[in-house]
Amino acid sequence: MKKIFLILILSLFTTNSFADGHSNANGFSITLKVPMADAAKVEEMLMKHAKWMKETHPLTGEKKLNSYSIMKGPEWKNAGDPSQGTTGNIFYVLNEFYENPAGFANHQQLGSQWSEIQEFQTMLFTYQVGYAFPGTTIETIE
Repeated sequence: MKKIFLILILSLFTTNSFADGHSNANGFSITLKVPMADAAKVEEMLMKHAKWMKETHPLTGEKKLNSYSIMKGPEWKNAGDPSQGTTGNIFYVLNEFYENPAGFANHQQLGSQWSEIQEFQTMLFTYQVGYAFPGTTIETIE
């Protein structure tokens, strides 16, 4: 059953990435909204993902990963008035940006082989509140 679920999820990603003219996608961004009580387990999974990315993704060549980042910050009750405090939730923003669509496609292929992919995707779908997948980079500053 787990294999069937994984195949369905990966086919969904692949279909979404290359349907409707999205063959130029070269990255994505995911925002997670996580209750403080779950933050440690989410952060642990994000660190496993970062380690896997470092071990498997090229930093040079046609399929290179240009940028990978995980940002973390509190959810404010009123961002215009921080004196009102926070909600107790943490936002995590995961960004991946590849040199070109070949790098993005390589990421999807590598992801299908990662032993933690099912747990990682379950975590993403549990907490995601924003999802630019696939995404096309419209500006960078280098």
